[in-house]
Amino acid sequence: MKLDMKKTFQSILLGTGSDVRVAVIDSGINPQFPGLRGRVGKVFDCFHGAKGLELNELPFGENSDRTGHGSLVQSCLVSVAPEARIDHFRVLDENNISDSSLLCYVLDHVIDKGYQVINVSLGTSSEYHVPWLVALMKRAYESNIVVVAACSNVGNWLYPATFTYCVSVNAMSAAHAMQVRFHSGSVIEFSGLGVNVPVAGPSDQSIFVSGSSYAAAHISGLCARILEVKPECGPLDVKVLLREYAQSMEGEGQVA
Repeated sequence: MKLDMKKTFQSILLGTGSDVRVAVIDSGINPQFPGLRGRVGKVFDCFHGAKGLELNELPFGENSDRTGHGSLVQSCLVSVAPEARIDHFRVLDENNISDSSLLCYVLDHVIDKGYQVINVSLGTSSEYHVPWLVALMKRAYESNIVVVAACSNVGNWLYPATFTYCVSVNAMSAAHAMQVRFHSGSVIEFSGLGVNVPVAGPSDQSIFVSGSSYAAAHISGLCARILEVKPECGPLDVKVLLREYAQSMEGEGQVA
């Protein structure tokens, strides 16, 4: 893929993620978060049923967020890609916990549905379902679906973020949500804004959050912008563009 990088980066910086289909797998959303008001994406409650995975579409405008995590994640994503078409798949319970088999079933479903970006601001440290997760990430990669996965905040391995099929993300301090750092030779290849991130909460108060979850959401938004500009890009193309973009921002923090 031969590109005029300067023009491509300028287009990305002006982008909104318009019409790019994004799936967020998390804890639900609270539409009273300012960044989420008026959004028309669907929210699905995901659970194990008698016939396998079952999805229950939740009423539009309902507060479906069990913990606040999903609303914070999605607010970060829409701050970068406000015109992306985002559907939300609720897998985390009121303790911010899910089981890895449910995560696998939902990933299988959203891959089949052809979303262009999948944001996974969660993961599992259990190796029990690693073969299944690897197969899913390989299928997403071969289907030109970009999976953005947050790494662990406490130093242990977290799947699927440690698979090279993913855009794997850690948190860093950054001046703005579009800032990215590339880590050559690291399994976790990218860092994004994820330390003391200001998010407008339900009563318009400022909430400051930290964690790789929010960094991954910002980079998911950036991936949506890339696919808006270059819809033919596959996951490897997106990674290369993210790397070049990150390296172009080093030093003065601006696109050259």
